[in-house]
Amino acid sequence: MLSQEIIYQNLHARNFAAIINILHQNGNALNSETSLDFAINLFMDELFKYASNASKIELNELNHDLDILFMCHTQKKYLLNDDQLLKLIHLLYPRVAVEFLYQVAKSFSLDSVCNEIVQSFDNRKMKLEKEKIKYSHQRVQSSENYNVRGKKFETDIRQSDNVYWVKVFLRSSELLDIVAKHIRKLSSVGLVNITQKENGNSDLTIYARRPFSIEETHEEVNLTLENYFSRSPTDPIFKEEVISGISEVAYFQILDYMLKLGVGLEGFRSLAYKMDEERYRDYFVNYLDSLSNNHTATGETFHGDGKSDILIRNREKEVLLVAECKLWNGQIYLSQAIDQLFERYVLWRDGKAALLIFNTKVAGFTKVIETAVETLKTHRLCISFEGQRKETSFSFTFCNIKDNKKLVKLELLLFNFL
Repeated sequence: MLSQEIIYQNLHARNFAAIINILHQNGNALNSETSLDFAINLFMDELFKYASNASKIELNELNHDLDILFMCHTQKKYLLNDDQLLKLIHLLYPRVAVEFLYQVAKSFSLDSVCNEIVQSFDNRKMKLEKEKIKYSHQRVQSSENYNVRGKKFETDIRQSDNVYWVKVFLRSSELLDIVAKHIRKLSSVGLVNITQKENGNSDLTIYARRPFSIEETHEEVNLTLENYFSRSPTDPIFKEEVISGISEVAYFQILDYMLKLGVGLEGFRSLAYKMDEERYRDYFVNYLDSLSNNHTATGETFHGDGKSDILIRNREKEVLLVAECKLWNGQIYLSQAIDQLFERYVLWRDGKAALLIFNTKVAGFTKVIETAVETLKTHRLCISFEGQRKETSFSFTFCNIKDNKKLVKLELLLFNFL
């Protein structure tokens, strides 16, 4: 039986999720008991106090529970008072898309954050209406689009009764299943359907996953499709060397494709402020895994003493490349990233590795490059600097941390989002 004591026990253990689930399951009936109502209000005070002082990691762990608490209110399962609701909106924005916050936020006209949400929603709605008008004048039949020379895909945002989705039209319907598979891996995508039309053509219907906005999903879909269709018609690109089984050619090809994808990502500045190491990694893994039927690219894969960010292997499970993705946070952080790569993920049989560095904070990218290169040159495991291979790609030879006779090729790739 639910009691005041259960609330206090969970509150003492900071088990906020358990209490929020109680609210979700039992609803407003809890307010009928004065003691329970008092305990829940105390919980709310402690929850918001904890969240306001939480670290980024602690807040990330709490985000799912905060989303459920907001759903309790919007679904009228447990109604929060105005003070609680306002604090919750401040915690959710801008992580949660304005479409989900708008109906509640518009009730707080004197609050600056709520006004920003309302303004953003109105601007977005206006933009979508303009796009809809533009589309109605310019749209041609999908079958005609497929015949446009060189045009391999087209996307747009659709809306009905405040529900938004992205439509994707492909020139070749044979690729629908393959493209849908890659789009499903995107962080912002919740659902991908293949839609059959009366004229025999098919397209993709894509819905955003909470708490992402449809614009963010649209951008990510476009980025994925541009990368996918930018490849050579002769792909898969990887070639096998009969002797080693792990191609030197393939290693440099995959580095070039990493560089190409990273440069493409740099053009999507509106996504950069929402990105972290994990989401950058997901873009690379998704794209690299589409390049070859003979190789697989996986993310967060157990290798050595932990999970490597990117691991590329051939059919014989031989490792072509071990890679780590890091945000630029200075020389010390980069040095620690090198230690992490060689101490945990590079095994004795691994001869090729890469460090992908994403600068999202520091102005003066040239200085970042110089500092990063110098950090690798002076690292205790560095045997030699092989030179600058491309504008932001630098080659090194390192030694295995447990065997200085075992050499490892290490490529430093840097990308700038400022």
